[in-house]
Amino acid sequence: MAECLECARVREECALVFAEWLGCKDELALTRKSDKEFTARRRALDRAQGKLRECRAREAHHREEAHAGNRLPYDDEVAPKIARLHENIELGDQDGVEQAIWDLSPVSNGWRAVPDEVVEQLLTALRDEKMYSSYLAGHPLNYFEFESARLTTRQKSLCIGFLTAHGDQFTDIHSQQVVAELREGNYLK
Repeated sequence: MAECLECARVREECALVFAEWLGCKDELALTRKSDKEFTARRRALDRAQGKLRECRAREAHHREEAHAGNRLPYDDEVAPKIARLHENIELGDQDGVEQAIWDLSPVSNGWRAVPDEVVEQLLTALRDEKMYSSYLAGHPLNYFEFESARLTTRQKSLCIGFLTAHGDQFTDIHSQQVVAELREGNYLK
């Protein structure tokens, strides 16, 4: 199935805004609350998060308008995307991991919901001992934050169980921040 030009344009725009949001989030994570820049960086993160929400809403609106009747993924559609994620994790390719995570989004695939296989495979990837200290772990964790509105109750329960059992084992600052946001925010409730 060929993607329409508007889908590609909006998807690229969202990817750029997502990268901006990640940069703001990382800057804030490295800033102490007592630093002068903290408030400005917090505002920058809030602005970037607002832009990301707007961008994703435009993307979702386009898909609903232009591609009504969103579908469920085909049986063989998720596995290659998960395989690409694992390859990029093994290579230590941050851009590749970000793109692989993006490629698992229901919005960019025209899926009605997040497939159970995606959630289960991401949690399996995060359980790998190497991921607990990897700077790449924050990206799969971010998936649960951004796709929380499309997660089923069962999927949210799996994520909560994972965070309860393994959340404290992540040592990378970005991963720790995402774990804290997932635990304390309304994402998985």
